[in-house]
Amino acid sequence: MLFRSSDEDDSPSANQESILTEKNLITGVIAQFFYVGAQVCVSSFFIRFVSQAANITEKPAAKLLSIALLAFMVGRFFGTFLMRFIAPSRLLALYSLLNIGLLAIAVTGHGQVPVYALIGVEFFMSIMFPTIFALSIRGLGSKTKLGSSLVIMAIAGGAFFPVIMGQVSDLTTMQTAYLVPACCFLPILYFAVKNFTVKNVTLTASH
Repeated sequence: MLFRSSDEDDSPSANQESILTEKNLITGVIAQFFYVGAQVCVSSFFIRFVSQAANITEKPAAKLLSIALLAFMVGRFFGTFLMRFIAPSRLLALYSLLNIGLLAIAVTGHGQVPVYALIGVEFFMSIMFPTIFALSIRGLGSKTKLGSSLVIMAIAGGAFFPVIMGQVSDLTTMQTAYLVPACCFLPILYFAVKNFTVKNVTLTASH
């Protein structure tokens, strides 16, 4: 799902400057770049992580990945419901903090605990893409389409961070490599905090 900010401005004065002067948009593009990178890292290396950290064979690990992806879907509906009561930016900040904590458990834990932590990360990642998108393009007016394009281009993070994570895993362990997505949630947390004054965003499409 994608959202549109409720305070979108279509006035001519909002469109006189370059799109690159929109600080909130640029911060949002960066946040989205890191988010997509984190999402791809967490999911792509999941089976390998489970095999090494919990000594689970590939077939059961694949089933656990299915559960994790189901948690992602359930989290999307649950997060959308929570936004009726909690400002999207604050929920984004809370989920970012929870994911950092869960990934810390995944990196340092033993047995099946790290596996459950990663499933939790999938759950709490679920609302991030549409929420970052909505907060990024708020107030852009007729520059919204161009701003939206920039945010969508940030999916390039999904090609960048897995390479780094793979190199870290080769040099250390798969568990240690999950520090990469953990660090990715820091810019998202920063972006969320910067948008604490935004109370509402409006659902416009699905993702």
